[in-house]
Amino acid sequence: GTTRRAAGSMAAAAFLKEFVDDVPYVHIDIAGVADGNSSIGYVKKGGSGYGVQLSVEIARQLSQS
Repeated sequence: GTTRRAAGSMAAAAFLKEFVDDVPYVHIDIAGVADGNSSIGYVKKGGSGYGVQLSVEIARQLSQS
């Protein structure tokens, strides 16, 4: 159910925290949209790369600040 998925994303974030020391980080849980089983419009079968372009653009813009 929903509770189990929420707990899984929190567990993943807690796991990642063990490796970042005092560096600020973000855990973005995109597993639900990361892999499609069918082609529908612009969504293709297989790995979607969901959020990758947005994340790269945000990092690019922040690096220019």
